[in-house]
Amino acid sequence: MHKLVAVALSVPLIACGVDAGPEVDTGVGLSGHLTASTTWTDSVTVASALTVDPGVVLTIAPGTTVRLAPGASIAVRGSAVAQGSKGAPVTIEPTAAGNHHNGFSIPSGGALEMSYVVQVGGGFSVEGGTLTVTDTFMSRAGGDLLVVSAGRVDMSYSQIGLEPGTGSDTTHCDAHFGGSGISIKITHSNLSTSAYGLMLYGGTGVDLTHNNWFANGIDVDTSPGVMADISGGWFAKGVPVAGSGATLIANTAADKRLLDAGPR
Repeated sequence: MHKLVAVALSVPLIACGVDAGPEVDTGVGLSGHLTASTTWTDSVTVASALTVDPGVVLTIAPGTTVRLAPGASIAVRGSAVAQGSKGAPVTIEPTAAGNHHNGFSIPSGGALEMSYVVQVGGGFSVEGGTLTVTDTFMSRAGGDLLVVSAGRVDMSYSQIGLEPGTGSDTTHCDAHFGGSGISIKITHSNLSTSAYGLMLYGGTGVDLTHNNWFANGIDVDTSPGVMADISGGWFAKGVPVAGSGATLIANTAADKRLLDAGPR
């Protein structure tokens, strides 16, 4: 098993080497800072706040399980790549079933890429960095799952939420966009089973084309000044109507669920 070492130092810092050989699991879990590029395999536990420092690359290999304790989080100030495969996805989950964690934050200068990942129990806060997601399932956050206040998001062929009848989703809002200077593209994806599919409270030119929206209390809620293109989507409740001062472009709505949306 390849894991990072939790070492007691005079300051709360964990230094992680690059392919330095087998590492020992102390059972405590990781916290502090990743100060050198590293690869996680097998099973890794994050005990509290962990930061990927600027210039550092964290790679999470196919088939790896990352467990986060309640309140634990990963701040990506460098780069993180969770590269699963269809047969061996990366799993990111709480240390105990039903618990929640604080997921990922991506500040300015940080970049997180995820492909073929199953993430449960926590979400993402994009705060000036870049989030790229493909072929990924995300659900059961403790609040809003994808929160964007600044930065860039490019998501495709993914799902936020569950299929009806497969369990209870604790997520309040699949996506919550606010702030200014955001660039967001979510296409060929499913947004489901939350109180809100999207709180569109910031952004203009938001690309939300060719998605499935279903089993939400409200699919899209807007605030004045926002604009998004929801063309080509399927809305189980019918195409949403923009609120006062907002613009939703819906040039061709699908009359049934899209088969080319969601993880492949």
